[in-house]
Amino acid sequence: MNASNSKAFFFDLDNTLFDYEASFKQASLFAFKSIFYPVLKKPIKAEEWFAAYKIYCDLYWPAYEDKSLTREEYQRNRLVSSLLSLNIQSVDIKRIDYFRKLCEEKIPSFVIPYPWIKEIIDLTQRQGCVAGIISNGASELQRKKLSMLGLSFSDNIFISSELSCAKPSIEIFEYVKSRIQAAHFYYVGDSYSFDIHPAVKAGWTGIWWNPLKLTQAQTNTHIFNCNSADDLRSVIRKCIE
Repeated sequence: MNASNSKAFFFDLDNTLFDYEASFKQASLFAFKSIFYPVLKKPIKAEEWFAAYKIYCDLYWPAYEDKSLTREEYQRNRLVSSLLSLNIQSVDIKRIDYFRKLCEEKIPSFVIPYPWIKEIIDLTQRQGCVAGIISNGASELQRKKLSMLGLSFSDNIFISSELSCAKPSIEIFEYVKSRIQAAHFYYVGDSYSFDIHPAVKAGWTGIWWNPLKLTQAQTNTHIFNCNSADDLRSVIRKCIE
C-alpha cells in the first residue's frame, strides 16, 4: 500500500472488541458475593441485586456524562442506591470502596473477545494497514483487558489516562493522527457520541458498531452503521479496497 493510499484502523475497547457489559456483570456479582454476603442479615439473590444495580448505573449515567458527578461519585451512588433499594442499610464506606476496587480488578478476568474481532484485525494488518486502539480509562485496567484479549496492536495503543485528553474530545483523535503515518483514518466504536461523532469531527471516517440498531437523526457520508458482524466485515473490506 503506497503512502498516498495508506490506511489506519483504530478500535475502541469496551463493547467494541468484547462484551464489556457481560464482563462487568460477572465482576460485579463476584464482588457483591465476596463483600456483602458475609454481612447480610437476610439472604438476597445476587441476580436480584444486580438487576437493581443496573437500573442505578443507567439512572446516574447522564449526571456522570455531563460531569455533574465525578467517576468516584457515580460509582458510589449507583452502588449505595442499589443496596438501599433492597433494604441493605448501614453499609460501611470501606466496603463500598472495596467493592469498587474489587470489581474493577476482576473485570479483565471475564474478558472474552467477540469471535470475529481477531479475523477483522488480522485482515487490516495483512493488507498493510495500521491497526491500533484508542480508549478512555485507567491505563493499568485497559492494558490488562487488552492482554486478556490476546490481540496484537504493536505500540499503537492510546489510552486517555496516559495522555492529556480523552473522548469525546476531538483532541485525542487529532493527537493520534499526528503520531501515525497514514493518509486515511478509520475509527471503530460502539458509542455514537463518544466515539463516532468526535472521530468524524476530527476528519476520520467513523465505523459505528451498533448491534442494538440505535438511530441518529443526523446522517453523514463519513459514517458506516454496522448492525452485525457481517456488516462490520463488509465495511472494513470496503474501506481497505
